[in-house]
Amino acid sequence: MKWFKGIAVVLLLAILTACGNTETKAPEKKTEKIEVKDATGNTITLEEPPTKIVSLMPSNTEILFALDLGDKVKGVTAYDDYPKEAQKVEKVTSTSVDTEKIIAIKPDLVLGHESMLATEKDAYQLLKDAGINVFVIPDATDLKAAEKSIITVGKLTGKEKEAKEVTDSMEEQKVAIEKKAKELKTSPKVWIEISPDLYTAGKGTFMNEMLELAGGTNVVTESGFIPYNEEKVVELQPDIILSLYPDAKATIQKRAAWKNIPAVENNKIYEMDANKLSRPGPRLLEGAADIQAVLEN
Repeated sequence: MKWFKGIAVVLLLAILTACGNTETKAPEKKTEKIEVKDATGNTITLEEPPTKIVSLMPSNTEILFALDLGDKVKGVTAYDDYPKEAQKVEKVTSTSVDTEKIIAIKPDLVLGHESMLATEKDAYQLLKDAGINVFVIPDATDLKAAEKSIITVGKLTGKEKEAKEVTDSMEEQKVAIEKKAKELKTSPKVWIEISPDLYTAGKGTFMNEMLELAGGTNVVTESGFIPYNEEKVVELQPDIILSLYPDAKATIQKRAAWKNIPAVENNKIYEMDANKLSRPGPRLLEGAADIQAVLEN
């Protein structure tokens, strides 16, 4: 019987060992192909989310960092200043796109922009000929389109969840700003000064949309970016002036013809962050909130 017990123990150990070695392995999760159509109608197909990305527009860069992809960004433009981490990334543009630098980086994805097609179409084609995926982000002109761009970048990079979180947060900010706007006693008349040569922003621009969202009224009724002259602005009698370039207040106060404009007379000249109000990215509503703070002042 002793020999029987010994064999039984050996058999039991063998069975237990076998059981331990035959654990059911979870099936490997297969990454689905990423397919997205860009502004040119071209469909980009990626086998997996990109790990090396080059951004050719500051707004693209802001979106990538907002989606927690900062460590994947390997090339940016000379104008990328937000967030601070973007300033440390290799610059791949100066006056134009440096295709040699980009090819040397060997990116999985280059994020271009529709607004650059007129000047950089050949550069985009050169990169494509080198086997690089170039995706052209549509040129957004309103908040909804900007949010759509964020969703598109999220889909393209495997960050759809994060993209939705960003756009949901933007919508929450919008609701809060709209609520405050209804509480304003008046809707001040506002002149937006983009440059000292009196270019302004009218309908169909982010600046106008954010101003109206905040509760202000643009004194300009035309669309797009329009050149004005001093006399026309005097006739409009704005209550507030929002400028988008440095040291604007001193420049504006030197205009003798403007001394009786309410905004100048009452020292209601404010310098705004131009990037927040012009880049189609996650900070647009911050720009609207900045304007609202001025309107409430």
